Amino acid sequence: MNLVKSLINIQLKIREYKAAFIFLFFFWFMGFLTFFFTETNEDLLTIFFISLGIRSSTSGGDFAGFYSLMWPILLEVIVFGFIIGELLEKYNPIITSKILSKHKNNHTIIIGYQHLSLRIIEHCIKTKHPFVIIEDDGELVEDLINSGHPVVVGDATESSNLEYANVKHAKEVFLCINDVRIAIICTEKIRELNKSCPIYVRVFEDHIQEYLKNPPLNAHPFSISKWAMKEVINWTENKKGKAIVIGRDYLTQSIAHHISLQPERDVYFFNDEHDGIVYKENPQLHIINECACFLSDLREHVKLEEITQVFICWKRDSEFDDSLYLTSKLYLRYPDIEVYLRIFDDELISLIKRYNAKTFSSSSSAFKLLQKEVRLNSAIFPKLKR
Repeated sequence: MNLVKSLINIQLKIREYKAAFIFLFFFWFMGFLTFFFTETNEDLLTIFFISLGIRSSTSGGDFAGFYSLMWPILLEVIVFGFIIGELLEKYNPIITSKILSKHKNNHTIIIGYQHLSLRIIEHCIKTKHPFVIIEDDGELVEDLINSGHPVVVGDATESSNLEYANVKHAKEVFLCINDVRIAIICTEKIRELNKSCPIYVRVFEDHIQEYLKNPPLNAHPFSISKWAMKEVINWTENKKGKAIVIGRDYLTQSIAHHISLQPERDVYFFNDEHDGIVYKENPQLHIINECACFLSDLREHVKLEEITQVFICWKRDSEFDDSLYLTSKLYLRYPDIEVYLRIFDDELISLIKRYNAKTFSSSSSAFKLLQKEVRLNSAIFPKLKR
């Protein structure tokens, strides 16, 4: 691996000095041709030495003087500048990581960097399986780049970035992004470059999943939200009383809609963005276009004494503090309410259990479920312990 990185670093340096080397060659070649026609009494080897500055010209005239002055300067600036730069200069880690990705074969490609992606990467590192990640936000993958892992920073829908990730020779691809449009475009472009590798696509909508499954894409769609819904269905079965659901995405909508279909249950769905609502309001589903971070936000619309279940489904990392604060307040003021909190970091589960809340949709549980969906030869397929 170190040898490959060294070769890549040299390749980057040569590319940086490419124009200078071309200029140096043409300057030398011009001098060589001039001495060839002016030093008629010398043999070819002697002329070659004169052009390199090893020997002095005897009949080159003014040009010989100019050449003998300029050649050492150019040689020192370009050649020795390259050598010193090779030894001392710090290369652009993003470009180095990008070129390193191009040298991978039979590898796993992860597109999009989020909690599930991190679990896949950690597994690949642990099992020493080659991988490449494509992410357009360089700050998210800065640690991976600095650690020397192959990362392509750029838009995954651009064919050049897919080629840098060497999709053509990939073993499998995991698309872990939230944008359905980008997921479809990536799947189509990946399939053009690689006709046979499994493509695992995270997508929620049934009609999109059906499209991805069929030829010519033949992808393997999966939905973390649908896996999480199986737990929610068990938690809400045969329950009574009103419920509160807080969040924005498809999973949140599914939870609110599912509970609203149960007899004698009213659901208050707090969605401050109110975009892309799939399910229409019904007499038992009340959509409130507001953010709910405090008990006072909830009390404006519902009597908390009548609530039996609360599902907090925010997914942004920056909102976890608000989720934890609201969970703690519900625990202190209304201990009989069942609280379910969506999290991604399993390290936080013990903290949430202090407030008698249940967690769901963690990244480790999603990763374990994904392991059941992949092929036997996948890098993340659970190997039997001996």
